[in-house]
Amino acid sequence: MKRLRPAAIIALPLALACTSAKEKARADSAQALATTQKVLMAKLEAQKDSLSQVVNDADNFIAKVDSTVSKVKGLPKSKRKKNSESPIEDQLNARKEMLKRVSALVQRAQETAKELADAKQREEALKADNERLKSQVDADALRIAELSSQIDQQAQTIATMQAKVDTLDMMVNDLRASQSKAYYVIGNEDVLIKKGIIVKEGGANLLIARVGRTLVPARTLDRDLFTAIDTRQIHEIEVPDSTRRYQIVSRQSLDDADALQRDGPSFRGNLKIKDSDKFWAPSKYLIIVER
Repeated sequence: MKRLRPAAIIALPLALACTSAKEKARADSAQALATTQKVLMAKLEAQKDSLSQVVNDADNFIAKVDSTVSKVKGLPKSKRKKNSESPIEDQLNARKEMLKRVSALVQRAQETAKELADAKQREEALKADNERLKSQVDADALRIAELSSQIDQQAQTIATMQAKVDTLDMMVNDLRASQSKAYYVIGNEDVLIKKGIIVKEGGANLLIARVGRTLVPARTLDRDLFTAIDTRQIHEIEVPDSTRRYQIVSRQSLDDADALQRDGPSFRGNLKIKDSDKFWAPSKYLIIVER
């Protein structure tokens, strides 16, 4: 048997002491690890319970939202499977179905919003058109008022001018009537001389009588002794006796009239006037003496 050297004898207890310390350290480390694991497991269980509560709350919220969204008509129907592998899968499927309906609802809301925006745009356009039309109507109303005022003024002017025209017409008619007025008388020579309608002028003075004297109208004539006529209407002078002969003593010419028989300056029958203006031009007084 070998005998241990002194150095080896001294080193052996040191080695044993080192080994014992290491094993103790390892045991302490294992104990600490186990304790840590227990703490972590407890935390994990707590987090799992919390997560389950969150999941349940989320599921309830999703169910409520899905129930509300499902009331909207026209959205995709739920296709959830009745028998699934786990509640998590049911929740995921429910979320997918709800998201589809929510997406459809969002799309519909977007379309409605677009339609609303278009409607507002059309409304603004209509408002602008209405404003333009109102402005045009106001302008037309103002123009109509101006035209009405002008029409009233013109009507007054026309009324004034019409009154003047009427006055002028009356004056013209009176003037025409005055110019168209003529007067005639037919009678025996002695009677006409006595009335002062005609007189005898000229001739030779032979002490006893004046020979060759001519009958002429008096210088002043009384209208009341004559018959008034309108030369525009009367174109024939009727004699009292168509069998007797008559002679014009006044300035009218027998050449401007027609008679049944004519013998020089005398005629028989009614006197027909061919041209009134020409016949009555020399004088408005016609004196016819019965022969």
